[in-house]
Amino acid sequence: MRRLVSAGVVAITAVALATPALTSAATAAPGTDGPVVAAKVKAGNKIKVKKSADGVQPGISKLVLTATKLRGSGKAKFTIAGDNGVTLKGKAKAKKGKAKYTVPALGTGHYKVKVKFKKQKGKTKFEVYDSALTVSTTTLTCDISTPASSTPLSGSVKYKGGPATTGYVDFYQNGNVAGGSQSPSFLGFESFYPAGSGQFNAGTDFCREITSGTGLAGGNLAPFGPGTYTFQAYYTKDAGYDDYISSNFLTVTVVP
Repeated sequence: MRRLVSAGVVAITAVALATPALTSAATAAPGTDGPVVAAKVKAGNKIKVKKSADGVQPGISKLVLTATKLRGSGKAKFTIAGDNGVTLKGKAKAKKGKAKYTVPALGTGHYKVKVKFKKQKGKTKFEVYDSALTVSTTTLTCDISTPASSTPLSGSVKYKGGPATTGYVDFYQNGNVAGGSQSPSFLGFESFYPAGSGQFNAGTDFCREITSGTGLAGGNLAPFGPGTYTFQAYYTKDAGYDDYISSNFLTVTVVP
């Protein structure tokens, strides 16, 4: 009898293994007290979400989310929720099983992403770093005749939660940063002083150099005559410009 029972158990087990897994909820037979077994999500219903980086600097629209393994045509829905209370939604059209969504510029925080495409779902997360580039003023008057008497310009850089230790603070007219130091709008750069402090000081050199046209450090701009101009500062940790922070705009008025 012991051997017959064992054989029966083996036979039942073999049948169970040969039966395909159920994709809907399984309920105990009527009249029994057996538990309800929750269904497992099909592997094919999962969306894999890739991200171009684990994080991005605040105020920069650069992070790209790519939903893959999409089945069919239509638009994928992206929902992004931050621990700072910010929530936004967007859509991206599916092409060849993929949908790409560029995340708008966001403030510092940690964000969770949920993606839905028909019955498929996926998720990921990313960070917007605690970084900031601050310029001492948003308006500045430069006197062509006495530029050295102008108000000094200074600022500071916090990079991923701490003072920037290396890198450059570059100034560009109208914020036209494309091309980096090769940009025709490149005014020049300032270094950190003391080293590692996160502080930079353009002093009165800023006004003297834009009115003379030599640039803060070999810039590409001609002298500025009387008028009102707009500049923006950018911080980059190296010359590659693959990771940068921007400041608010600086309005400069040049007077005779």
